[in-house]
Amino acid sequence: MFTRFFPILTKLKALKTHGRMLWHAFRHADTPKWIKGFMLAVVAYLFSPIDMIPDFLVLFGITDDLVVISAAMWFLGKVVPERVKNSLPMPENVQTTQQPVQQNQSKSIAAPVKKSPLKPLGLLLLAAVLVAALASHPWVHAQFEAIGAFF
Repeated sequence: MFTRFFPILTKLKALKTHGRMLWHAFRHADTPKWIKGFMLAVVAYLFSPIDMIPDFLVLFGITDDLVVISAAMWFLGKVVPERVKNSLPMPENVQTTQQPVQQNQSKSIAAPVKKSPLKPLGLLLLAAVLVAALASHPWVHAQFEAIGAFF
């Protein structure tokens, strides 16, 4: 009822559900290591003092972090394998309406695992964010000025 008047509540519930799924995927053994590394890099970027827009510019610095986090959550939601998503335990208070799928007991043929075409894009995006964050940091500018003064 309240979500009709406050659509932000729907977004917060979706964020909670998506966050649970990503935490489960991080702990799951079938999640590829590059996805786990990307998750750790996003968390490191969030808490790092090196940002594309410094956090002391309150509104813009926080907005920068929110954009990076939401883009990373969207990307991770696309590349986490389906078998990991499907193994997420449901909370006790959630009722499911789907009937369990009956499997053929005689022969079980597994579908071939597809490689994600988004992996190179994600690695390139991560590298671009890190380079942009490093290039905008004052310490890096000071080092380049010192190198320029040497020559």
